Amino acid sequence: MEYEIGSIKKEFEEYAKRMSDIRILSSPSIQRTDSAESYSDRLSSNFKRIGELAAINRDMLDSKLYPLLNSDGILEGELSEDLQELADTLLNVAGDEEDFENLDLPIASLIAERLLRDACGSDDICEKIRKMDEQMIVCYSMMNMTERIFTNQKISQDYKEKGVDIGTNFLSMLDKDVFLTIDDMECREIVLTDARFMTSFYERTSGDDTVNRRNIEILDIMMRVASDMFYHEAVPDFDWDYFTYRVLEYYVQSTDIFNARGFAPDLLCKIADRADELDSLFAVNPKYFGGIPGSYFYPVHAARCRCLAGRMSKEEYREFLLDRYRKRDRVDFSVDGGCENVLIPLETLCLLDPENLSAEDVTLIKTLYQGLSAYLFRIPNTGVMSFLLEFFTIIITDFIEIPSGVSFEEFVLQCLAAMHPPTYVHSRMVGQISERLAYHILRIKPEIFIGMPGCKTKQAVLKHKEEILSYTYHAALCHDFGKISIIDTIFVYGRKLLDLEFNIIKTHPVTGGEFLRSHESTKNYADVAIGHHKWYDDSRGYPEDFKTFESPYKPVIDIVLCADCLDAATDTVGRSYNRGKNLADYVGELKEGSGTRYAPWLPEIFEDPAVFRDIEYLLKVGRHDTYQETYNLLKNVQENG
Repeated sequence: MEYEIGSIKKEFEEYAKRMSDIRILSSPSIQRTDSAESYSDRLSSNFKRIGELAAINRDMLDSKLYPLLNSDGILEGELSEDLQELADTLLNVAGDEEDFENLDLPIASLIAERLLRDACGSDDICEKIRKMDEQMIVCYSMMNMTERIFTNQKISQDYKEKGVDIGTNFLSMLDKDVFLTIDDMECREIVLTDARFMTSFYERTSGDDTVNRRNIEILDIMMRVASDMFYHEAVPDFDWDYFTYRVLEYYVQSTDIFNARGFAPDLLCKIADRADELDSLFAVNPKYFGGIPGSYFYPVHAARCRCLAGRMSKEEYREFLLDRYRKRDRVDFSVDGGCENVLIPLETLCLLDPENLSAEDVTLIKTLYQGLSAYLFRIPNTGVMSFLLEFFTIIITDFIEIPSGVSFEEFVLQCLAAMHPPTYVHSRMVGQISERLAYHILRIKPEIFIGMPGCKTKQAVLKHKEEILSYTYHAALCHDFGKISIIDTIFVYGRKLLDLEFNIIKTHPVTGGEFLRSHESTKNYADVAIGHHKWYDDSRGYPEDFKTFESPYKPVIDIVLCADCLDAATDTVGRSYNRGKNLADYVGELKEGSGTRYAPWLPEIFEDPAVFRDIEYLLKVGRHDTYQETYNLLKNVQENG
């Protein structure tokens, strides 16, 4: 295909601008509205505009970008530069290392892969180095985005392996004879930086001693490079103080989440020695090193390393953490502020034994969870959210539930409300619709629930009516808990989902099921979360290996599937930019899918006038009230804490 350079460059710039606009439109600020009505009206108007922008984006991608990326030959010159510029823009919103947000990381990843493939076919080593650098950054970002999906680790593992392969290539370029063949000083600096950076791809590699030792071995190599005058002379203008600081910082950061990676005792002692070196280096020029992003938090990493090496007691480390936490700035939404408000509570919670909690521990747990939810509600629409998602996923996974504190269900709902209000509203709506459907099924056809725990007969079903209603409501309320770890993928409104993104989306039922199964109070809801995207007859949907007929909660799974589809199809405010359907339209679809997608008894239930009237009420008045309550919740927390 022939491309007019100036025209395609403008197309790329406009695509990035539209994605930026969509990002803002999809998360309007509560502060700029004075009522729930104006908030929902604004959401509705915004999503209509998103639909218009998305249509333009789809056309540009289908007619310009995708054909270009899939074309034969090598993309060179201005065309390659324009693609590189687009990838850079989509990868980093603000253009600085303090912003972890991106406009469209998966598209940036596709571009980086194509450009690296072209560079590998060239004899220009500097061009290859630059494209490897871009691909390494993209792989790291994609790894971070996907490693929260603990139910499908292969997705993240693929990016880890790519990053390690590229990093290994950079390491080989540190061979002194090879290094001198690189004529460009900027490319020599890239090699030094990325050879150090490659150890980041070992993050969250739990329990693998071989990987842990390789991690430390590479950092040891970097320390030798930092003191080798050969490299100082080869790159005379390189900031070697910064380089050394970062290497030492990588040592101490490797043990975060109280040594979740499982470093062996001898390595922990070595890392603690490096923490002492970092202290000494910092003391030489505290003004300079204090200005490096993230340096404010390094004493926490250093203290943890000393505790893990037995040079500080757990009690001393805990008090050190809590002292920092008490002094935190509760409205600091920088990376440092995020670490103080989120990572410190996570580190503190890791020190507790859930099976042996003192009264002081219980009070501390309640305080930390309250602080976490309050901070999360106040976070503005900035890049720090993506950075913190990883830590919130761990907090939710290892949540410590106590009777006198916030329940697991309440805490995750609060997280959904803060991170993505439309998903919170959807969860509330599905809960209400499901409860009403269950109520009417118990009235019209109670035998549907035979087979649920304790319900072997129709009489037993009626005897357990209240338990069935409560179970249905709460299971439905929790059905989308797995989305908490993939909120940044849920945010993709500006174009069709890529296969990768759809695969990510499809992990949320199993992830939600694992979350729920981990807690006594919610474990019985797991089947509903796992099965709510499976068709009634198990012929389609996901996950493929989950058989709904084998679950004792099959009737509720079918009810929640119906309620989920119904709310998604009829909500035109905050979940979709497509034109919403009315209830009559949906009932028609229900009849068409009876026995395959939907339970064969559902059409009969909806034929009852009372059912239709109740559900229509929920879709109109109920949805309005739910948006009102959500608006009041967000407004109150942001204004009063």
